[in-house]
Amino acid sequence: MKKINQYVVVIMVIIASTRVFASIPSDEQCHDINIQTLGAGGPEIDDGLASSSFLVWINGKARIMVDAGGGSTLNFEKSMANFNDLQAILLTHLHVDHSAAIPVYIKAGFFTGRKTHLAIFGPNAGAGFPSTTAFISALFDDKQNSAYPYLSDNIREQASTDYLVIPHNVSPENAVWQQALSKDLSIAAINVVHGPVPALAWKVIFKQCSVTFSGDMNGSSGHLVLLAKDTQLLVANNAIGQEAGRVAKNLHMTPKIIGEISQQANVHKLVLAHFMLRSVSKTDESRDIIKKSYSGEVELAKELEVIKLSSGDSGVEESMTD
Repeated sequence: MKKINQYVVVIMVIIASTRVFASIPSDEQCHDINIQTLGAGGPEIDDGLASSSFLVWINGKARIMVDAGGGSTLNFEKSMANFNDLQAILLTHLHVDHSAAIPVYIKAGFFTGRKTHLAIFGPNAGAGFPSTTAFISALFDDKQNSAYPYLSDNIREQASTDYLVIPHNVSPENAVWQQALSKDLSIAAINVVHGPVPALAWKVIFKQCSVTFSGDMNGSSGHLVLLAKDTQLLVANNAIGQEAGRVAKNLHMTPKIIGEISQQANVHKLVLAHFMLRSVSKTDESRDIIKKSYSGEVELAKELEVIKLSSGDSGVEESMTD
């Protein structure tokens, strides 16, 4: 009788394990979701790169933008994406190299004929930074001495309003926050440590496939592992080399930390981005350090290249329209 009970326990464990692994899709099932880099750089203006920004393409349409750094608008045009297709913009934090192009995109919507509201999700206030809702208000609200009061019809319904920007403050509080945007598309976030700056890592989930964006962070919280668990693709910001100083390491992940997090989270493919002059010259060295702890594929983000989540595809291509 004891042996029978042991067999029953073993069978139950096998069944439970099968259910768990069955819920994790193979990469070949993820051919309908890809990402495109609009900005692979940081805040520097002598690096030849646009500041941080990415598009998430789903079934051939650009549905999500992650960050909106300066210079990304030109690459958005080159990508042949349609601004009217965007369902949401996700801001990792409110540093200028991640958010400065927001007014450009919002004004551009007038000329694209956008009619549907646009959600903008970002962090709450802290350390002298406004919340995302206050940030949008400071840009556009004509009743609050804003920077661009002539665009107030994008945040308050008026006769001249074509579409509204709907900002949302996201406060995960050390746990994964998630919200559905449609039947098959959802977004998730968790708070990360970027020095004192309120910051989020983001995950875009389409059906059972996902891509995760670290944003700027130092890796000390351990939260990215929770968010990125089993993700098909992790875009990790590589703003510093391994030998960076204490201040830089308080803001950004070292290559060693990137590799360790990627391995712990069972990331299927890793893409390095957000290069700065101090890191772009050390990409080979950084990749070697990452590969000491991470067994998956490592790529470098290149502006306008499309990176496919599906391992059955070639990996990258020049644009979604080629």
